[in-house]
Amino acid sequence: MNIKSLQAVLVAGSLLCSGQASADFDKDNLTANGFITQGFFHTDHNNVYGESSDGGSFEFREFGVNASYRLTPKLRVAGQLMSRKAGNLDDGEPKLDYALLDYQFSDDPMNQYGLRLGRLKIPFGFYNESRDVAFTRPGIMLPQSLYFHQARDLELSVDGAIFYSYLEAPGGWVDIDLLYGKPQTDTNVEYAYLSNDATGKFGDSIGYMARAIYNYDGGRIRVGGTLAEYTLSYQPGNGPGFPADLSEFNEGDLLLDVAVLSAEYNAERWSLTGEYMIHDIDWRELGGVFSLRPQTTIQSYYLQLQYRINQNWELMVRYDELLLDKDDPTGAANAAVFTTKPAHTFYSKDWIFGVGWSPTPDWLFRAEYHHVVGTGWVAEQDNPDPSQLEKNWNIFALQATYRF
Repeated sequence: MNIKSLQAVLVAGSLLCSGQASADFDKDNLTANGFITQGFFHTDHNNVYGESSDGGSFEFREFGVNASYRLTPKLRVAGQLMSRKAGNLDDGEPKLDYALLDYQFSDDPMNQYGLRLGRLKIPFGFYNESRDVAFTRPGIMLPQSLYFHQARDLELSVDGAIFYSYLEAPGGWVDIDLLYGKPQTDTNVEYAYLSNDATGKFGDSIGYMARAIYNYDGGRIRVGGTLAEYTLSYQPGNGPGFPADLSEFNEGDLLLDVAVLSAEYNAERWSLTGEYMIHDIDWRELGGVFSLRPQTTIQSYYLQLQYRINQNWELMVRYDELLLDKDDPTGAANAAVFTTKPAHTFYSKDWIFGVGWSPTPDWLFRAEYHHVVGTGWVAEQDNPDPSQLEKNWNIFALQATYRF
């Protein structure tokens, strides 16, 4: 089934579901929630979510409303509308975050499996499916070595299908997700993988993903792995390429392969979490500036400790490292090829210290300090001249969230 056929099935199913819901509505089968988040970022150098180095930036806001309705014991429909303002990365325009039909084939509590169709959150690592809900992420910013804010839409959702299962296993259970669909490829994805807003665009693209997480002793120990393969088809546009002496990119496919290992240990008061990623990028068909370095492998990881003082207060410390080319850890080789970019734009090493306070179940306040060496994950949309980026810099961030 191709994407257009799949979308047609989803629309028809949604109309059928809405008709049934209107005819026989049961409010006990409806759940609806929402959240609103406001952030403040101040940096001594470089910009994060707006002009944060010029007195600070309030240009980080998230607002979402979601609903789920169970039509039958095995079938439900769900969706979320999201508005996100994030400097020059997102303008706050409301977007359909997800909209899906979810059919559960088995209702055995120990062995469940089902199928979701529509616009779906991507099951990547530990945090991706709920990354926009502040209560579910371990800090104001997720580890940027894996959960890139610059390529957020590519990681966030696909239009397609996910087969999922919850299977009993010795000592616990295993969650398995298998995904096929069309990823979101906006201008931010062009910045992340083509280094600018290219004159062309990514057209028909496809992605495959598989994730398995083993949960032992009620989730005290969690170990998982994610494998993904994306093919982003680039269609050239009119106008000069980047840079002009290497002309426009060719028509062709950008190939992405991702492998992630995830592990977590949860005790009564503390949790230790780590994830490691290898991300292969192949630009050979596109040519242009990347003909100078047609393939690369990103290597990244983070290690994070959370300590729960009580039910209201939590502390967090994290080390987060990103190498945009694992064979060039200092960035010197890449800086010699891409001469407009300093060596420190090809890596980031980030120490984070955070505190969270939840005075009631519906309110969450956080403060976070980052000491960063390198600018590998800094968004060019907020920093248009990479040559002006500082190697050593600091971030102070505040965030307030209310859910309803």
